Amino acid sequence: MRISSLLPFLALAAAIFAEEPWIRSLEKAGIVIETRKVSGSDYKEFRATMRVNASLQKSLAVMQDFNGYKSWMKDCKESRRLVELSPSSGIVYSLQSTPWPISEREAVVRYSYQKTAKPATALIWLAAAPDALPPTPGKVRIAKLKGYWRFRELDAGHTEVIYSMHSEPGGSLPGWAAAGMVAHLPFETLKKLREVLER
Repeated sequence: MRISSLLPFLALAAAIFAEEPWIRSLEKAGIVIETRKVSGSDYKEFRATMRVNASLQKSLAVMQDFNGYKSWMKDCKESRRLVELSPSSGIVYSLQSTPWPISEREAVVRYSYQKTAKPATALIWLAAAPDALPPTPGKVRIAKLKGYWRFRELDAGHTEVIYSMHSEPGGSLPGWAAAGMVAHLPFETLKKLREVLER
C-alpha cells in the first residue's frame, strides 16, 4: 500500500490518540461525571453516566417529549421542537436561565437518532444549528455545541444513560459559571431525569 493512501488513516489515528483522557470530577448518588480538556477551547467536555430503573422505551418517550425538557433539564425554562426533518431527526430550541448578571443562553440544536438491536441501544446525536432561527434580542445564542445521549438497555427494566457534551456558551461567562456547566449542570440534569424516568 502506498504511503499516500495511508495518510488519512494516520491523521485519524493521531486525532484519536491526541484526545485528552477523561478525569472523574464527581461521583454522587449513582451518577458519575467525567471531564476532559478540548483542544482550542476554554471549556471542558463532560460525560455523565448513570443507571435507571426504567425501560429503554420509556427513556426514549421522555426524550421525545420536547416540551417536557424544562421539567428535568437543569435551568431549562423553555423547550420546543422547531421542525421535524424526518422521523429520526429535527431541530429543537431551548432557553437556559442564568443567575444575574449573566445573560440567558439559547440553543438551537439539530438532533438525529441512531438505533441498534443487539444490544438494544439508542444514540441521539446533537449539534448546534445556530442559523436555523433568528437570534432573540437580549439572549446569547450558543454557536458551537456537539454531544450525544446514549441509552443502552441492560435488561427489560433497567437502562444505562450517558450524556456527553461540549459547547462554547458565547458572551461573557465567569469562571465559576463555566465550571458549573461541566459538573453541576449535568449532575442535576441526570438526577432529575432519573426521578422522571422512575416515577
